[in-house]
Amino acid sequence: MAVKHHIKVLVIDDDESVCNTVGLMLEEHGYRPRTFTDAEEATKCAENESCQIALVDLRMPKVGGVEVVEQLKHIDNRMVCIVMTAYPDLETATEMMRQGTSDYITKPFKREELLESVDRACRKLGLIYTNEAELNRLIGQRIRQERLGQNLTLRQLSERTDLTTSQLSQVELGKNAASLWALARISNSLGLQMSRLLSGL
Repeated sequence: MAVKHHIKVLVIDDDESVCNTVGLMLEEHGYRPRTFTDAEEATKCAENESCQIALVDLRMPKVGGVEVVEQLKHIDNRMVCIVMTAYPDLETATEMMRQGTSDYITKPFKREELLESVDRACRKLGLIYTNEAELNRLIGQRIRQERLGQNLTLRQLSERTDLTTSQLSQVELGKNAASLWALARISNSLGLQMSRLLSGL
């Protein structure tokens, strides 16, 4: 399971119903949303708390989305800003991208579209990771698939790696975490680079 509970997402929109809806979506998806209908309050939050992602409405009565993005980027240049708007405009979209926004979502947006945009930004920053138990399971599953794909028994892999069949079995079942040394021996014995063995996990 991907771990996201450490990722804070600012949601800034003058429409309270949008804030509530988006906040709930993000919370259900594992994120920690902070919703604001007032852009000034949102920027104060960003100054006091470490927030990684910001969903910003383009048109708000007091201050525009472009200015909000500029302020947030000034507070923390690493923050990823995603703009939401009901008024798509190529010129504005181009300007927003120039300001450092990573995506541009048109309202009304689909749940999947918004979540994928946030997920994509987090993956790009390396913020989403897999919990240890799930990672062990996925590594073990991949090793088993590679071994069976090469018609190798556990004993044959054991002879190649100098690991016992019991150790290999525990790794394949995801019950024990393999050390880097063990993973290097296993990947080498399967004729794979370790980076390929772990790719996408």
